[in-house]
Amino acid sequence: MSVERLGRAPQVSNPPELPMTGDILQARYQVRGELGRGGMAVVLAAVDQLLGREVALKVMLPTVSASSEAVERFVNEARSLATLRSPHVVRVLDVGRLSEPAVCAGLPFMVLELLRGEDLHSVAVREGVLSPERVVRYALQACAGLSAAHAQGIVHRDLKPENLFLAVDADGAECLKVLDFGIARSHSRRAMTGARVGLGSPGYMSPEQVGGGGPVDARTDIWSLGVVMYELLGHQPAFAGEDPQELCAQTLLARVVPLAEIRSDLPPALIEIVERCMEREPARRYATVDDLALALNNAQASEMPAVQLVESDIVELKPATRRAAGGSGRRAAAWLLAGLILAPSILLLPKVARAPELAPARAWSAHAAERVQSTWQNARARAHALWMKEPAGPPAAGEP
Repeated sequence: MSVERLGRAPQVSNPPELPMTGDILQARYQVRGELGRGGMAVVLAAVDQLLGREVALKVMLPTVSASSEAVERFVNEARSLATLRSPHVVRVLDVGRLSEPAVCAGLPFMVLELLRGEDLHSVAVREGVLSPERVVRYALQACAGLSAAHAQGIVHRDLKPENLFLAVDADGAECLKVLDFGIARSHSRRAMTGARVGLGSPGYMSPEQVGGGGPVDARTDIWSLGVVMYELLGHQPAFAGEDPQELCAQTLLARVVPLAEIRSDLPPALIEIVERCMEREPARRYATVDDLALALNNAQASEMPAVQLVESDIVELKPATRRAAGGSGRRAAAWLLAGLILAPSILLLPKVARAPELAPARAWSAHAAERVQSTWQNARARAHALWMKEPAGPPAAGEP
């Protein structure tokens, strides 16, 4: 597969037409029907007859295929997706320009893995308020996909609920996928849009995207993910309005209603995380999505049930601290052992201090105190060693 095959559009006498159900594209992909469309492309369900698998075909709309910038955005998405290796980023399988059927010739197309499920916007509309545990689970998986992109120098720049797809496999397992890298930008090459850094979705764009006053880097995606989390938790957008200019003005100036005023049941640590993601000054946000993922894990470990992720997540995530059923017994045994060791020494010290006939022993008292402290430290270490044998691993900070 090579994105270079898109190249220039062939010269045709009539404008191309979109594929129809039943058409066979490139002598390989048979169209089954339309899955959806946006302002730039239509997504079709198809069967790869060569490999016998279902795929999704993303075909550029004829009305925009004559735009060199639109084609470049399409190429950019294919290039971005082709370089990423994460279960949380939709995979691109093929890309090029249609040559057959003849009526579709010249239209850029992309073959993607076929996803079954729905985006987070649809989930939120259908279910309303989502639990903190679910929002954290989805955010962590989004962080995993973004981490793979950022590691390649790719900033998504258009995160929103519609671009976070909750794929469901045949067994019912969920896996969030980051979609639509059409306006992603790599820091390693010329920005596709030149000075037009404002491309994105009003209401989710970062202040630096809206105002153009600073670099658009990984912290831009962190802002957008924070806005998404705010919306999923509060069941209302952080910035509301029909006019894109009004939304942009709100992004720069408006007060955001604190989540604590919308939902009193949210963990304070989670509210703090969302608020930090939505700091208007980029330097006050998390520096990387890995830092954000660590904060989310710490929050759910201390205040929420554990969140399970697939083993192949890019971001290495610390599991929640959850004690096994047999752990309390081992802890009790450890502290009993410590008590048995310490008791004789503790009982001995008062006698040494009070008995006048044991004056020589008083000179030894300082040494005895040191031994008591050493015994305490050894017992504590033993208790910690027993605790470490539990499946949950080491204790939380501040615990022995």
